[in-house]
Amino acid sequence: MKRMIALLLAAVLSLGIAACGTDNSAGTSGATALADSRTESPVADEGNAPESEESQTASSNVLIAYFSVPEDVDGTDAVSGASVVVEDGEKLGNTEYVAELIQQTVGGDLFRIETVEDYPLDHDLLVNQAAEEQDEDFRPELATHVQNFEQYEYVFLGYPNWWGDMPMAIYSFLEEYDFGAKTIIPFITHGGSGASRTVDTISELQPGALMMGNELVLSRNDVAESGETVMEWAKGLGINAEVKMPETGNGNTVLSAVADSHNSQTLYLWEEGNVPATTEYTQNNGNYSDDPDFRPYLVSFPVPEGTEVKGAVLICAGGAFQYRSDENEGTPVAEELAGRGYQSFVVNYRLRPYTHEEGALDLVRAVRFVRKNADVYGIDENDIAVMGFSAGGILAGEMLLNFDGLVNGTALDTDYVPDALDEVSADAAADGMIYSFYGRLSVGSTDVEMLRAGNLPPTFYCYGTRDPFYDQFLSNADAVEAAGVRVERLQLDGRPHGFGYQENWFDAYDSFLTEVFSGQ
Repeated sequence: MKRMIALLLAAVLSLGIAACGTDNSAGTSGATALADSRTESPVADEGNAPESEESQTASSNVLIAYFSVPEDVDGTDAVSGASVVVEDGEKLGNTEYVAELIQQTVGGDLFRIETVEDYPLDHDLLVNQAAEEQDEDFRPELATHVQNFEQYEYVFLGYPNWWGDMPMAIYSFLEEYDFGAKTIIPFITHGGSGASRTVDTISELQPGALMMGNELVLSRNDVAESGETVMEWAKGLGINAEVKMPETGNGNTVLSAVADSHNSQTLYLWEEGNVPATTEYTQNNGNYSDDPDFRPYLVSFPVPEGTEVKGAVLICAGGAFQYRSDENEGTPVAEELAGRGYQSFVVNYRLRPYTHEEGALDLVRAVRFVRKNADVYGIDENDIAVMGFSAGGILAGEMLLNFDGLVNGTALDTDYVPDALDEVSADAAADGMIYSFYGRLSVGSTDVEMLRAGNLPPTFYCYGTRDPFYDQFLSNADAVEAAGVRVERLQLDGRPHGFGYQENWFDAYDSFLTEVFSGQ
């Protein structure tokens, strides 16, 4: 049907594909100047494009991926047909132009989605091909592929609205990668149809991803003058593409530092040269978010002055053990809990290539520091909870199953030398499983006897019904309950994986902790 319509309308459609917008933009004047250097992300190209290595930003957790087909038009058509943006003599497609503005604002790696077979640049031919591909549910073969996709926490995804849908090349891109635990931020250009249902479609194709819920939708007629609008939008997302490390200095480890209950502290968890490990990691080949010199650390978020202190919570953000989702599951959660009276600590544990067990020891170390300084933080030493999101919850579960109490680094590494902090118990009074479970990555445990042997504390589960792991959350919670553990569940209808701090689950979690800490 679309194909027939396309044939009828091709001669008269000069303003975009079926009023839904080709990758077009208005005019050549007034465009906001872009940075001279455009940093492309690493790609592994098939065909005649070479592999790009030098453009990789090792510390970046932001990918800006876009699909763009700037039509081959002359100056007259560029005005009447609103086909391209011309910036410093260079012709850019709408979506390409917006993508570069986003990169200029938040940083990150720029990646152009390209197909093996080029799309026609003639308007009428492009109209027809777009319609035919949708009719056939066609998946174009991609010529470019993202290197080290796992390192990215945020994926800006840009595309024009074609026939009320995404270009089929975007379907190919979404089906090539696992976006689980990543945050997708769409930006869409159009000729009158807005975003249509494309954002819902992305969520359906990648149910494990978090949709930011603040997509950018621009009419092609506004793109050339949209510089300020795009930058303000991107800035308002609060995303920082640079992964920051704590500064070095004297007395900045949990063993030697003086705890401060009034000011935030960033403290390394282990003494230099005495970190229990079984993994030998000496060189980053580009597959890992952290370089070999990374040192696990915690960041404290004290309870504000005048607020009653209820206890302490140690937080492990998720990220499939590839990155730590601090901006969605770390810092804002810690700030919220601190405001509710919980001395809060974000634990920046080791990621791959390190194992779950090694990361669990990082959390153990943090718990010991908090318990050792219970008086300073104004808490009962027993009122300490751990919690984690997705992979962070799995890590917390690993700690509670195998490394709590007085277990220390020698359990993994016989070369580790115990110190005074290892004499402090790593027990926790409660666990929070936020879209997570006791088990291994992607596999929740239903072994009741194993769970019983772990002597687990009361556990709070929170998950959405659209989470791809929904059934596993139910089964794991059932097994934990069957093991004699107190279980509390909060189910959020219609929510996907990765909602982080954005949902109203804090009241229920606060009530749960209050009851546990009071012995109810």
